[in-house]
Amino acid sequence: MMTEETETAVEAALEPHEPSAGEVEARNRVREEATGMTHHQAAAALERLLEVTGDVAEAEASDRAALAEWHRITHLLAGHSGPYTPDADPYAQGQLTARQRRHR
Repeated sequence: MMTEETETAVEAALEPHEPSAGEVEARNRVREEATGMTHHQAAAALERLLEVTGDVAEAEASDRAALAEWHRITHLLAGHSGPYTPDADPYAQGQLTARQRRHR
């Protein structure tokens, strides 16, 4: 279960900003790992990460990004009966499109 402090850190990590390379890598790693997972599996992965992360406010930006991404995917899957796929994730697709436009 997430504490109020953890919720605040997750919300901050999800705020629009130019992510570091470590944050992008962490989000991509989470999306790859989450591919094919159901809501319950993603929720279990989020709980495992919460256990090992400890004090989220003191965690590295990449760890906070991974935590935020698991949180976001878990919520996305709560209203979706199928498994996770980045191709059907509007948030992930929006990020990819924005990055591609920036790098043109």
